Amino acid sequence: DLVIIGAGVGGHGAALHAVEEGLKTAIIEGDVVGGTCVNRGCVPSKALLAVSGRMRELHDEHHMKSLGLQVSSTGYDRQAVADHANNLASKIRSNLTNSMKAMGVDILTGFGKIVGKQKVRYGKVGFPEKEITAKNIIIATGSVPFVPKGIEIDGKTVFTSDHALKLESVPDWIAIVGSGYIGLEFSDVYTALGSEVTFVEALDQLMPGFDPEIAKLAQRVLINTRKIDYHTGVFASKITPAKDGKPVLIELIDAKTKEHKETLEVDAALIATGRAPFTSGLGLENINVVTQRGFIPVDERMQVTDADGNVVPNLFCIGDANGKLMLAHAASAQGISGTSEVVDTCICVVAPMSAGCYSCVMCNSMNM
Repeated sequence: DLVIIGAGVGGHGAALHAVEEGLKTAIIEGDVVGGTCVNRGCVPSKALLAVSGRMRELHDEHHMKSLGLQVSSTGYDRQAVADHANNLASKIRSNLTNSMKAMGVDILTGFGKIVGKQKVRYGKVGFPEKEITAKNIIIATGSVPFVPKGIEIDGKTVFTSDHALKLESVPDWIAIVGSGYIGLEFSDVYTALGSEVTFVEALDQLMPGFDPEIAKLAQRVLINTRKIDYHTGVFASKITPAKDGKPVLIELIDAKTKEHKETLEVDAALIATGRAPFTSGLGLENINVVTQRGFIPVDERMQVTDADGNVVPNLFCIGDANGKLMLAHAASAQGISGTSEVVDTCICVVAPMSAGCYSCVMCNSMNM
């Protein structure tokens, strides 16, 4: 009855809801169950933030003394910290997989591609592909880190959040390109573990997407009190990874005039310039669907619309891939909304967060 391409929190929630409504359901995953949130986002990042919080508490000698505690020295095991984040993600990933198996969802491994109406082909690279037909299809392929032109990623000295969450190193001096929530979280982690941080922000102020009052508070508490400096109103026009004993080179240009301002030499650079939809290679051209800046166009019912603005029958897109609201709880809610349309049950589409909790699949899997 239903094939879902992508087993992140959106796809997982859609699969469970579909089974509860009596639909025979299969889910196709080309990487690992849990998607970005569980494996390369919310879960491991919060695990690292928990470590940084404990480190700051232990370093607060005045606070420790007020509790009657004496801490002679503090340190950390980098690999053990990385393992902590990875193990938490692994546990939740296992819970999600087991929940789908217990409900009778068929889990198919490989990259899914739409080859026609109600037809999906999937398979691993280097192996024969298989084809599956379904009355309905949901695209839930999520997103990947966005890397601007001119930036060379080597995964070691110049990297994205995907690499950073593995915590393979803690550089003495790291530049973070982009001061949104991803960059801010990692600045907290790195400074707690001893790094100096330099933000590079294209707009005229740090955290430009934040509510102004929250941004002021965050700057006062999370920036000004730590080993963090910043450059605003500049683009990182070119970033070259460290090679042959040379540092990472970051060429900065004025965001307005495009004139060269200076070149930073740092130990590492984290590219935190946002996320892009993972929609290439889905075979959308086979059903006359054209993406908009990479996002798949949908209506208010999560139904995909084609190049002529018409609804594509029996095809839905949820989560980051449609660009409506790139957050895990939104993907989960949209998954429920999309499967509700399949079974002709009326459920409200993504409401503001103030409308209440959607019982995100992460909390459900941990019995929270």
